Amino acid sequence: MSAYVQPAVLASAANVNRSWLTKTAQLGLVNSSALDGEDVIVVRVFAFVDQLVWPGRKRSRSQARAMEPWQSLAVNAARDAARDTATAMDSILWITPEGVEVTNDFGGHTAFVLAHQRTNFVAVPIGEWIAELPPNLETIFHWPRKILDTEITVHGAEIALLAFNTIPQQVTVFATSSTPFDVATHQVVLQQVATQNPGSAVRIIEQQTKGTRTRWFELYDLPDGGLVRRPVDDISLRNEYGPQLKRFGQHPAPDTSRAHSQASL
Repeated sequence: MSAYVQPAVLASAANVNRSWLTKTAQLGLVNSSALDGEDVIVVRVFAFVDQLVWPGRKRSRSQARAMEPWQSLAVNAARDAARDTATAMDSILWITPEGVEVTNDFGGHTAFVLAHQRTNFVAVPIGEWIAELPPNLETIFHWPRKILDTEITVHGAEIALLAFNTIPQQVTVFATSSTPFDVATHQVVLQQVATQNPGSAVRIIEQQTKGTRTRWFELYDLPDGGLVRRPVDDISLRNEYGPQLKRFGQHPAPDTSRAHSQASL
């Protein structure tokens, strides 16, 4: 559970006007004296569903109203997703006039869409919303601690380095360059990081920005002095490191929020 957050900070983190926090507190959805990261997600989802009008239904924005059953289900599902260790960056909260469902991978997303082709629904990127929570407001996501964010020049090539403390006595380094590492470059990066983190093993994941479909490769030294590259998939890295890799040109997740939305705001 994350630390207490001030109401104004929560509204900012949820990207909503503070009046939405007041509304959720009045409805008993959050306790304004004990706010945390889960409540950021609850307020953000409530603000979304409270403005959602399904086709064929009319509603006055100024008229006082109680929550409809599908809205309550959506808010409760959002809080549950913030507590569920199965939630990932790609998780989606699907909302229909009759209920809600959370899916955590592409197969689940596809199955939902196929099962609801003749119904109205909208998709909330709940995994991304949870992942966007600022430091100290994490829920299920506890991102590895960043210990290095810099650029270096090796043999005339500029290399961006982003390093994290992951498991004890190991540092994971993301290195991005326009050209693949050779053995000499790999050794320079290894030595630089090892010098700053004595006693820790160094794991290097290279990002090639040109000439390959697979962007990420984990690098290994061979006994004879060569170098081996093992492809690492984007989804695994995104689920483990999340928004901290965005500036490294990570492939964006598919925009499923507009995949089949027939509702209007």
